[in-house]
Amino acid sequence: MALWMVTYDSSGGAAPEAPHPGFLARTLFNTGHKVIGLRYLWLALGSVLLGMFLSLLMRIHLVWPGAQIPFLWGFGSPPERYAALTLFHGSLMVFLVLTAAPQAGFGNYFLPLQIGAREMAFPALNLFSFWATVASLGGMTAAFFVHPGTGLTLWTASVALFCLAALLTALNFTVTTLDLRAKGMTLPRMPLTVWAWFINAILSMLIFSILLAACVFLLSDRLLASRFFSPLTFLSNQPAGLAQSTLLSLWQRLFWFFAQAEVYVAMLPCFGIVSHLLSTFSRKPVWVERAAVLALCGVGLFGFCVWGLHMFSSGLNPWSPLVFSLLASSLGLPACVLVLSWFGTLWNAKIQLNTAMLFALGFVSLFLAGGVSGLFLARNDLVAASISDDFVTGHFHLVMGVAATFAILGALFFWFPKMFARRLNETLGKLHFWLTFAGVFCVFMPMHWLGLMAHWRPSGGDAIEITPLGASLRTFVTFATILTVAAQALFLLNFVWSLWRGEKTDNPNPWRATTLEWSVPSPPPVGNFGVVEPIVYRGTYEFSGAGRAEDFVLQTAAPAPLERALQRKQAAERSTKET
Repeated sequence: MALWMVTYDSSGGAAPEAPHPGFLARTLFNTGHKVIGLRYLWLALGSVLLGMFLSLLMRIHLVWPGAQIPFLWGFGSPPERYAALTLFHGSLMVFLVLTAAPQAGFGNYFLPLQIGAREMAFPALNLFSFWATVASLGGMTAAFFVHPGTGLTLWTASVALFCLAALLTALNFTVTTLDLRAKGMTLPRMPLTVWAWFINAILSMLIFSILLAACVFLLSDRLLASRFFSPLTFLSNQPAGLAQSTLLSLWQRLFWFFAQAEVYVAMLPCFGIVSHLLSTFSRKPVWVERAAVLALCGVGLFGFCVWGLHMFSSGLNPWSPLVFSLLASSLGLPACVLVLSWFGTLWNAKIQLNTAMLFALGFVSLFLAGGVSGLFLARNDLVAASISDDFVTGHFHLVMGVAATFAILGALFFWFPKMFARRLNETLGKLHFWLTFAGVFCVFMPMHWLGLMAHWRPSGGDAIEITPLGASLRTFVTFATILTVAAQALFLLNFVWSLWRGEKTDNPNPWRATTLEWSVPSPPPVGNFGVVEPIVYRGTYEFSGAGRAEDFVLQTAAPAPLERALQRKQAAERSTKET
């Protein structure tokens, strides 16, 4: 665990150990990118376990509303507690899991390793961002237990702090990618994971700055009696109803500027991770890799521009729905390119069905299923007439929540040997995958059916909100949720056991992958690459090399003519020294 305690010289052997840093330097003030990346992952792991527990409480409350459930009773009226519970669950999953884990967790740990850098561009800023994220988690948790008015203020301040941390992290990622690449690591040679983290950092800088400003303005109105969101500021001579709608419109515009693009902030790193895993375990290069990079850029660009897609009644120009609908439809093009790239990579491949690959394939399945259900939400009239909140909840969780979680789990199984020099148990991992895969479809597909049934109207009758079939489906979803959450105990057992007693691996590259992080010992040493800077000679995904003993080639492997020239040069230098 104390991977900052070992140093390596240029020959790869262990150098004399440096004086041990103090306790505070090892813990609170350690600026190592690998240490911070691991801490983000611990934070996300705790948040996802708490978030799943809260979701279980919500499902139980929906089916048995009269039950005495902890956290819903004893802190005020149940409706207020349920609203606070929903807000707390969403905050944990969106901010601390889907945003922090794939970008700040895996990105902090592996971005410098994959581009040949020794450290992030701004280590102290990286440390500040992490502790600001921890403070925001503490504020969101405390907001749940206080009076709703005070809790909302505290929650807004916590979100503002998280936005500041995410903004600084995004700046750090951008500068690191542009300025600290190793010699030979040109932009076309960067792995798709690095491209995804880089594009996501740019998108994060754009949207988190907007939400940060909106939260600061809102806090100013609540604490300093300012009038940033006062209806009188905008329409002092207009009727109160019109003024209030304008106030709501302004907040909606600032919020949706962030919220719509946040979906792609959570998904972009997952696209890169899944493409990387599919290529590695198919033993094939990424099909149309350049097109996949352009598709990632397209997702980031169009994802930022569709902020007004769901603002149906906020006073926008009457032509704006057409513009935003066209932009949203344009997202289908880069998504199709990515899906075609994944299937092209899998076509006629030597697929290795380990746990990491299963989670990557599960991500593709969930992404396609959620994409099909998203077609029902494209038309506003259809949404208003025949779809309820259950459908939207099922679609949202299937695409953004569960699919992204599958990509995170796949990345964890893939990079666990590199981070801890141990391997997660494959048998437990596969059992956990199949139980979770079946469970999430049993939870969220019936939600789609409930959404379509909720507004079913008999001939000449009123809308039927709850039918016997609908009640049975809700009960089925609740029990499926309980079983799916219980299945996560397998993952927790596998993770904890493997961390302390798991199978050790002396091979620094057990998956026979091609990127730079697999060329260093496990766990990677301080400075990552020792004294000698790595030199990149190849693209990322070179598999099935003809005439080679292995079916892969590391990016640091020199071409044959250059390799022979280097060997001759080293032999000449040795001869000169002997003479």
